[in-house]
Amino acid sequence: MNIKTQVGAVVLGGGILVGGILGVMSITAIGQGHAGVVYNRSHGIEEKALGQGWHMVSPFEKVTEYPISTETVKGGKFSVQTKDGKPLKVQISYDYMNELEKLPKIYDKFKGQDSETIQDGWLQTRLKKAALNVFSQYSVLEVFQHQGEINAKIEEDFRKQVEKTGFIIDSVTLGAPTPDSKTAAAIQKVVDAQQKLEQLQIEKEQAKVKAEKKKIDAQGTADSDRIKAQGEADANVIVNKSVSEKLTDYKAVTGWDGKLPTVTGGSTPMVTIPQSK
Repeated sequence: MNIKTQVGAVVLGGGILVGGILGVMSITAIGQGHAGVVYNRSHGIEEKALGQGWHMVSPFEKVTEYPISTETVKGGKFSVQTKDGKPLKVQISYDYMNELEKLPKIYDKFKGQDSETIQDGWLQTRLKKAALNVFSQYSVLEVFQHQGEINAKIEEDFRKQVEKTGFIIDSVTLGAPTPDSKTAAAIQKVVDAQQKLEQLQIEKEQAKVKAEKKKIDAQGTADSDRIKAQGEADANVIVNKSVSEKLTDYKAVTGWDGKLPTVTGGSTPMVTIPQSK
């Protein structure tokens, strides 16, 4: 084999090798539940994002993946302040996705940052802002009494702040707020006082029920005695009346002299019992 042929073989082999390398470099895989925004160095951002799966792209194009299915982000703890100036530590997680049609806009706004960087930066800042806004409307005691309500308000505020940019918030989960030791002690004192007051109120209601029962029992006894007395009085009236009638008859009989009066013009004498005087 002459030198010319050898050189040609080397050039051909080098071309194949370079072509193979460029081919491998041009293959991009988009993960499940994600889409890829393509940035071309010659004419900028492609209007259409790449779907999941394998794609051939130019070595001069950059592909950035963003989640278009639900992602769960657990944020770090940060401080908020209540209406009465009490500090609390909170941790909030959220589920979200990127709106597919707005991916090029998201890429452009954040200058090609990946989703993790956006989550840790811009989204976390907006979440903190929503939490600070909501917690400032409640006292420290109200915070522990209305956690569900506070969670819903933070979710609503956060969603409104980010939805125009292309982030779809599915849900927000607020962890239990943590007060410092001084605030926790103050809260416990108030809770203990409230529990004592509630116990006193219960005892008051119980005493009221007992008093009412005694009153009802006393009224029942009085009504029973009255009915009994009335019955005895009515019985006495009947007995007295009966005795009086019998006594009158007795006196009439004992006052008769035994003679029958005569009636003129008749054959049957009429007996008249003289009345006692």
